[in-house]
Amino acid sequence: MDGEEKTFRINTFGKILLGGFAIVAALVMILTIIEQRPDSVGSCGDWDKQGIDVSHYQGSIDWERVANETNIKFVYIKATEGSSHKDTTYTRNTRQARAVGLAVGSYHYFHPNVPVATQYNNFMSLVDLSTQDLIPVVDIEEKGRKPSKQICDSLDKFSSMVLAQWGTRPIIYTHQRFYNYLLQRSFDDHILWIARYGAYKFKLTPALEDERQCTIWQYSNRGIVEGIEGHVDLNTLYNGAEITDIMIKRRFTQSGTMAK
Repeated sequence: MDGEEKTFRINTFGKILLGGFAIVAALVMILTIIEQRPDSVGSCGDWDKQGIDVSHYQGSIDWERVANETNIKFVYIKATEGSSHKDTTYTRNTRQARAVGLAVGSYHYFHPNVPVATQYNNFMSLVDLSTQDLIPVVDIEEKGRKPSKQICDSLDKFSSMVLAQWGTRPIIYTHQRFYNYLLQRSFDDHILWIARYGAYKFKLTPALEDERQCTIWQYSNRGIVEGIEGHVDLNTLYNGAEITDIMIKRRFTQSGTMAK
C-alpha cells in the first residue's frame, strides 16, 4: 500500500468515525429532549389511577384546582426528613387536600446515618393518624456512609416501628437504580413505589432485578398540574393495583388509638 492510498483510507475512516459520533450525539440529544419534556397527568398508566406527591418545593397549592384534575385520586405529602426537619407546608397541604376529597398519605425522607428511633419520633410528632387515608411511606434515596446491610437493618427497624403503631408495613419509595443496587430481595413484604422517569415514552417500565413488581410507579418529575406552580411528581398505580391496595385498613382517632 503506497503512502497516498494509506492516507486516503485513514482520512475516510476518520470521517466515518466522526460521522458516527455525530449521529450518536444527535440521538442522545433528541432522547434527552423527549425525556425532559413536561408531562401531563395521565400520560402514563390508567387514567383513573393517577396521583401526585408534594412538599414545600411546590409552594402554595390551590387544591380546589388540583381536584379539578378528576383523574388525580391520591396525594402523598412530605411530612419530615431525618431527625428534626419538618416540612413547613405539611399541615396545610394535608388539611386542604382532604377537604377537596383526595386520599392523603404522608412520607418521611430517611437518612441512613441518623438514629432510627429519632427519625420515627420526628415523623410521628407531626403526623396525625386520624387524618391519614393511605399507608405511610419511607423514602430512601441515599446510602450515606453505612454498609448496605446496616442500611437495610435500619430501614427494617423503621418499618417495624410503623407496623407496631399503624398495623401495616410502610410503602418503600426509591429510584429503580437504588433498589437494584441495595434493596432487592430484602423487603419482599413491603409495597414498592419505584421512580423511573421518562421510561414510558420509550415503552419501558420499572425493571427490578429480583423480578418484583411495584405497586406505584413515579413516571415523571416534570409533571404539569392545574393549581401547582412549576413541576410536580406524577405517579400511577401500576401492575393492576387499585387505590384500595394502598389504603390503611384501620381507622384512628386523634389520640392515635384505633377507632372502634
